[in-house]
Amino acid sequence: MATQRGAEQGGARGWIVFELLFAALAVACAWPLVQASYPPIQDLPQHLAAIRVLHDHGDPALGFARFFELDLLATQYLAYYLAADLLAHLLGVEPANRLLVIASVVATPYALRSLLDALGKDGRMALLAFPLAYNAHLILGFLNFLAAIPLMLWGLALAVRQRRSPRTGRAVGIAVLALVCFYTHVVPFALLGLGAGLIALTRDPKALARGLAPLLPATAAGVAWALRSPAGQATVTAARGSDSGPEPVFLPAAAALERVPMWMTDVLRGDEDRTLLWAWAGLALAALVAGAVQHVRSHEPRDGVGATIGWRLALLSPLCVLLYFVMPTSYDWIWPIAPRFPLLAAVLVPILLPRSSELFARGVLVGAFVISAASFYHVGDAFADFETEEVGDFDEALAHIPEGQKVAGLIFARGSRHVSFSPFIHYVAYYQARKGGAVMFTFADFPQSPFRFVARNRPPRVPPRWEWMPQRVRPRQLTWYDYVLVRGGPGAVARPGSGFELRYGGRRWSVYGRVGLP
Repeated sequence: MATQRGAEQGGARGWIVFELLFAALAVACAWPLVQASYPPIQDLPQHLAAIRVLHDHGDPALGFARFFELDLLATQYLAYYLAADLLAHLLGVEPANRLLVIASVVATPYALRSLLDALGKDGRMALLAFPLAYNAHLILGFLNFLAAIPLMLWGLALAVRQRRSPRTGRAVGIAVLALVCFYTHVVPFALLGLGAGLIALTRDPKALARGLAPLLPATAAGVAWALRSPAGQATVTAARGSDSGPEPVFLPAAAALERVPMWMTDVLRGDEDRTLLWAWAGLALAALVAGAVQHVRSHEPRDGVGATIGWRLALLSPLCVLLYFVMPTSYDWIWPIAPRFPLLAAVLVPILLPRSSELFARGVLVGAFVISAASFYHVGDAFADFETEEVGDFDEALAHIPEGQKVAGLIFARGSRHVSFSPFIHYVAYYQARKGGAVMFTFADFPQSPFRFVARNRPPRVPPRWEWMPQRVRPRQLTWYDYVLVRGGPGAVARPGSGFELRYGGRRWSVYGRVGLP
């Protein structure tokens, strides 16, 4: 089927070349994450720590049971963490998570291609998703959100095929994908539900019910989560607005517009990201114009159902643009909200593209390949420089802290010369991911965490943004901890009478242990 369609779009030989180019880009896309032992992903250590607590909660050497109790149904990120836990039995925690991250970024173009094929559009335009693979959400570590995007796209592809040719097995597949997507991230799931509803929309009540039925398990799970979970209740409140409680934070339209590039591909410290983003935007716009011209000139008969579904799903991209400007940036602990939508809008752009002439389509493919290759080269270079020049003696520092301890992290030097945001801010969580115990700062006190501190053995609660202000931490606030891991500083922990003494002093990292501990 794919070979036949490829022959119609430029010949079987050309289709084989395209398949090879697609696979080559997939490998190149994965390479920066494969070759880096310490990818500069801000929240990555916290995710690894969460997976390790779930995976080895009962291990006495790591001591997790002393500090934490599990609450799997409280988190809406359950699918990602369970998948990582399952893979960890075969690969270990860190390789398992790395495989999931790679699968998420590589699967998105393939899932988009499946959706375009289902709509009868040019599946080769899925190449436009590759330049978006490395984006602010990845560098910030929003791994659950990124993992849900290909699930959303595959779910929509199955829904399109189900509308064309209903099958029981396919309906079950949609139900499973929707449920997994919900338990991965709520925003892509919401788009999947909306898109599946648009696809199923018909004047035939039975056909409409048949199209919506696969969404029922995920909808039931969503209702239960919204009613039971603090995270769900906060999400519902943020979505509908409320006169009581925390105030949602909105950005003025001009400020939001200025930040669009940051939320799209803000990975590197230099200007390469924005240059490549502008090139991608120009390429997508040219493809849209050329396709529109070709559509006007063409007199070929159109697939009525396919064209209708295609136009309905084409609404999703501009809807995401609208939501970016009207949704709050944050609400209480939920951040970011609106910034999720520019990336989703861009990923969905190929659905908008009518078929253009074969010559122009090949030009778009070449352009997408060049932009993608340039992006992967620059990102890979930055990741390598980050690891060799900035991670420094981190492994040596961790080696000076025994297993199962209580460790605070004071990260004074949290930024990087090579990548954006603050990749070192959560590095203390690597200790928990590798050697157990409990750390601060931690996501364990956040409502979306799959575990939480037990009341009888927990650290003092810290104020918001505690991890960002180590200079304000005083020795009396560290009395619960056995060790302190420091980057930069060292701050109050090094002062006489702090109760701590230097155990390791390296070029970039230092470790202080409580006086009297062996």
